[in-house]
Amino acid sequence: AHVNLGIVRQEMGELKLARESYERALQIAPDLADVIYNLASVLEQQGEKEDAERLYVKLLARNPEWEDAWFRLGYLRLQRADHRGAAEAFQACVRKRPNWPEAQLNLGLAFWNINDHESAAKAFESVVEADPTSIDALRGLAALAVEREDLDKALDLQAKLIEAGERTPELFYNTGLLLQKSGQVEDAVRLYQEALAERPNFAEALLNLGHALKAQGNLEEARTCWRQALEQKPELATGYFEQ
Repeated sequence: AHVNLGIVRQEMGELKLARESYERALQIAPDLADVIYNLASVLEQQGEKEDAERLYVKLLARNPEWEDAWFRLGYLRLQRADHRGAAEAFQACVRKRPNWPEAQLNLGLAFWNINDHESAAKAFESVVEADPTSIDALRGLAALAVEREDLDKALDLQAKLIEAGERTPELFYNTGLLLQKSGQVEDAVRLYQEALAERPNFAEALLNLGHALKAQGNLEEARTCWRQALEQKPELATGYFEQ
């Protein structure tokens, strides 16, 4: 009775009462796996994440095949920056269910944060195989390519992001930087302008647009961009005077 009452209360959003029902049920039968899981999820919703995590660990010690519990445990660990622990939990998820994009994505983030870039890339790639338009996975792969200074791959991935509908000023700006580094100044100018269309006061985009325009011989336009950049962010003066 306590269990059913807890479920109803949880579904109605009455978390405090649901928690009381589950706790009473566990006083009577401490090893009810479903109830431990439900109580952990209520605690998580209430923001009591450490207690929720302890319950997921307890549950998994006896029920190591419980995929959703591994996922929740991994997510909680990721939130508190226990990236190694998160990777372990999400690995358990994908061992049991390889085609689980959310788990693979979080696994990629966990690996990235422990500087295992090769494993991070594999996880992101498995997401893209399942969903070629996954913005998060493409973003992860693009950032990894930038870190490796693999400009061609980074540009290819950033083009895919733009095709997939990602139109953030940061994406246009970062793509512009890559194009400028690879000597494609005209395309870089276009991408900086795209970034500024999305965010007109984007100081770094104005600054680098100025550098690109100067490289094209448009010195007056370049100076206008630099002046606008410095109005937005005076601390960029160092970069300006180095030019």
